Amino acid sequence: MGPAPACSSPSASRRSALGARHRFAYIPFGAGPRICIGAAFAMAEAMLVLATIAQRYRLRLKPGFPVEPQGLITLRARHGMQMILERRS
Repeated sequence: MGPAPACSSPSASRRSALGARHRFAYIPFGAGPRICIGAAFAMAEAMLVLATIAQRYRLRLKPGFPVEPQGLITLRARHGMQMILERRS
């Protein structure tokens, strides 16, 4: 048998490989030369859909539902937000 490898643990070798990856490795279509070509269209469409919903409905937080913030890439509610839709008159 030869000498023991310097890194014999699979988790340790994964950690060292992760450090050498490009910073957008886990978002392959989120940035850089491979950015999604439909991202701007999708954002424009989402704004139009949300504006249409906001014109027709009022969103209210379900009474008693706790909102716990969670910071990931953006700030969001940890367990979502249960909402009640009320039709506008």
